[in-house]
Amino acid sequence: MNVLFLTTNYPRPESPIDGIFVREHARAAAEVADVRVAHLLREPAARGLVRLERIAGEEPPAWRMPYRRFGKPLAQLAFVLGPLALVRRFRREGWVPDVVHAHSFLSALPALLLGRLLRRPVAYTEHWTIFLPENPGSLSRGLERLARFALGHADVVLPVSEDLDRALRRLAPGARTWVVPNVVDEVFTPADGRPLGGGVRLLTVGLLDTPRKGVDILLEALALVPERGRLRLDVVGEGELRAGYEELAERLGLTETVTFHALEPKPALAERMRRADLFVLASRYENNPCVVLEAMASGLPVVATRVGGVPELVDATTGRLAEPLDPPSFAAALEEALAADFDRAAIAARTQEAFGRPAIARRLAEVYAELAK
Repeated sequence: MNVLFLTTNYPRPESPIDGIFVREHARAAAEVADVRVAHLLREPAARGLVRLERIAGEEPPAWRMPYRRFGKPLAQLAFVLGPLALVRRFRREGWVPDVVHAHSFLSALPALLLGRLLRRPVAYTEHWTIFLPENPGSLSRGLERLARFALGHADVVLPVSEDLDRALRRLAPGARTWVVPNVVDEVFTPADGRPLGGGVRLLTVGLLDTPRKGVDILLEALALVPERGRLRLDVVGEGELRAGYEELAERLGLTETVTFHALEPKPALAERMRRADLFVLASRYENNPCVVLEAMASGLPVVATRVGGVPELVDATTGRLAEPLDPPSFAAALEEALAADFDRAAIAARTQEAFGRPAIARRLAEVYAELAK
């Protein structure tokens, strides 16, 4: 079966983690289908309406389609012309998609047009937390209409968590949905034995460009732990809020406890997870966070806030949950987790079984087979 992925987010040199979850879905799909990826990228300047560029070394094969920052309606025209031109090129090579698979409601719009022209079914995966009630942001009225259109017209909508599924159904009750979670990269594996000594190592990872990851709540909770002297917290992430978090750590007397690090590539992050004792995430809102899957695939127990799809991942055998926006609750959950005896090998095995590439490949195969009927 031939499957064309359409996405507005995909990793690129200047933004290597942008849409990395889409790449992992594409790689899972490639285990059960002949997949090609088309990345729609709005750039400030280019000659003509749109360009087609093969992304060197990318597997499954991927093309980037930069389109100019025209005003309306030329911007929308460029947005749909790129996929049309790419599909025409594929057809000359003898490759025609059996399923068009969009990621995000924006890329679902050209996907729906292609589906109509080619008489092919359209699947649409949604990852965006903007639909969650805890997210303080919101869609404009125009974008909300586009989202409703995509949800209502796609042959199947694939939210990555049960929580997001409920949110999308509130927006478009008639949408046909099928939950397919994010994929955990196979580079994340457990350590051979227990982590080395040197205190209890805590780890949190995430972009620090918005308050979403709750690093301030985490630091305030850490300051409440009576035996925090034996704890060491590594914060891996970059963003404009990092300086403020460093100042907060100093005010709370945590300068000897907390170390901030820049973002790291996956192999380095996987090794850091193998050396840690506990993964901590005090997010204000989440969906199906890849970083939690990665930590658990590394055998790490997790202490996280009870938001979004996180309770679908973390239970008493894999960690502890705290109430959101509540440092004392997070501190109590952290102390409880530190006193527990978790089976790290079992956590890793369970995570790979449910969220590893073969597991998500099987789910996508079921979706594509159903659409092919």
